[in-house]
Amino acid sequence: MDTSGDSTLSIVLFLVVLALFGQVALRLLRATDASRPFPWLAAALALAVGIPSLLQFAVPSIGDALRRDPHLTAGDGQWWRIITAVAAQDGGLIGAVFTLVVLVAVVAVAQWIWGWRMSLLLFFVPSIVLNLLAVFAWNAPGGGSSFATDGLLASLCGLALVTLRDAIGRACAGLVVVIGIVLVVTNDAHGVAILLGAAFGALFGLSRARVRRSPRSS
Repeated sequence: MDTSGDSTLSIVLFLVVLALFGQVALRLLRATDASRPFPWLAAALALAVGIPSLLQFAVPSIGDALRRDPHLTAGDGQWWRIITAVAAQDGGLIGAVFTLVVLVAVVAVAQWIWGWRMSLLLFFVPSIVLNLLAVFAWNAPGGGSSFATDGLLASLCGLALVTLRDAIGRACAGLVVVIGIVLVVTNDAHGVAILLGAAFGALFGLSRARVRRSPRSS
């Protein structure tokens, strides 16, 4: 399974996903009455992920210490790489900057919709799962925050599928899931992150809706 996501097809499909997500995000935000505080979680993750991601281009040893390495993780017990790989971008400087901009936008929307605790969970869980698969199933070194961002983005699409009444919003969310399937079929690991995130989002969305419908206990 390819974890780089740098094929022409993968790049084009990801740009389509971003456009579809924009429509989903607008409709989710319109459907909620929650306040829109400063997205401090997006700012915090941008710093935590962005500083080492950008510094690695000046000091390569930073990336070497953080990125995913199947041999060092499975053989030498360097398990922290499963988590720190999120801060070791492997798509070049331009790719790293673009990825960080997307991270800020997605996390900001997620914080407004999910709240910061759920957003943090849905950011790191897909990343950890995909990095574990990359180490033990795909033997793929590398790193980056795209697994985390894709999973969080897709979780909002999963939420939209089960909660939105807006047909266009549901259709856009459904197309994101379809693209996730296409990516899996074309051997791109980012499709797994999208499908995993969408599944989590749908499950949490159904759970949230069930809680809201249940009568209050006396």
